Amino acid sequence: MNFPVGNVVLKGDSPFDFSSAALKLSEKKFNGYVILTVKGNFIEEGAIFFREGEIVACMVECLVAEKSLKGNESLEYFFNQTRGLGYYHCVELTRSQVDLVTAFDEKLLVSKIDLKGLPRMIPFAFSPKFEGSEQKTDALETYGLGELK
Repeated sequence: MNFPVGNVVLKGDSPFDFSSAALKLSEKKFNGYVILTVKGNFIEEGAIFFREGEIVACMVECLVAEKSLKGNESLEYFFNQTRGLGYYHCVELTRSQVDLVTAFDEKLLVSKIDLKGLPRMIPFAFSPKFEGSEQKTDALETYGLGELK
């Protein structure tokens, strides 16, 4: 995923309480994105964008499974990733940068989400969603991250 570079305002390990984080970002009228990297059967990456504190766009991908999802269909995968083992970064952008990202790829846009109902949308535990061909090498090795084992 290639998105604008901004200031990392928050980072940590996942699983994490995305519902609480989203509410705090909403209160601050946050512009930017939360990017997640988790390891299930494969390395998965997801990003969710905020504009003026509202979730406006989402994307997830799994390179090994050769799958990429955008918009509403990616939300379930992203929320699942918040429960996986990995790490996240919260990157602050300007409102104009967020607008540019969504203007260049309108497929990223999602329907309005009521953040108070967000906990019901997030599963209790991570479950692998991507399937791919059998791999003879470890997923971490594929990405040059073998030292994370």
